[in-house]
Amino acid sequence: MGFTFASIAKFLMILILPFLLFLLVLNFMSFDSSFYQKKFSEYNVQQNVPNAFSLHEKVMNFVGGKSNELPNEFNERERLHLLDVRNAVRISTLLLYALIALFILLIIASAFILKANNYITNFVSKVLFFGGVLTVALALVLFFLISSDFSSAFESFHMLLFEQGTYLFDPAKEMIVNLYPEQLFMDLGLRISKSVMLASAAIILIGAAMILKSKSKKNKNRKQNDKT
Repeated sequence: MGFTFASIAKFLMILILPFLLFLLVLNFMSFDSSFYQKKFSEYNVQQNVPNAFSLHEKVMNFVGGKSNELPNEFNERERLHLLDVRNAVRISTLLLYALIALFILLIIASAFILKANNYITNFVSKVLFFGGVLTVALALVLFFLISSDFSSAFESFHMLLFEQGTYLFDPAKEMIVNLYPEQLFMDLGLRISKSVMLASAAIILIGAAMILKSKSKKNKNRKQNDKT
């Protein structure tokens, strides 16, 4: 019964790990001021929006829940879309906290059931290794989708999160698409997928090292038992 629970917990944790990594990286990268400064300069955003970075900081404060005010430069449709983005960020943050709590609870419960240190090490190592492999695979798929046809991927992403028609804007009349050109989001998506791959690779290496150490310890104990 205990090992059945541990097997189910291991499976769930392997599935949870990709979501944890993607959400952690997404939350960090999406609010990285240095990235936006670099991209605003690269794509000459300030030529179309003179006070671009000041507006961006106010947008980030609103989206991140630090402020309830948006600059007057945005029209009603833009404000509604940014409110939708704010709600999506809030949900993703709550989901991240819930998954972290669930992941920790599953580790504690499994450790309590397995008891023996070697079983626990083997359990955690497999979660890290296979969860890392799954995350790398998903990050590679994301990287391929963004690189091959970003416009379609970007449209699908918006259709998944927002009501149709609420995220389409006219560059000649509305500031938001001039402040955040599509290419900027493509670069952000690629950066996120690369960062997730790097983090996953590190987790895979840790998991592999733990597996090897566990096997080495098991073989050593077996040899000692054979001698006795």
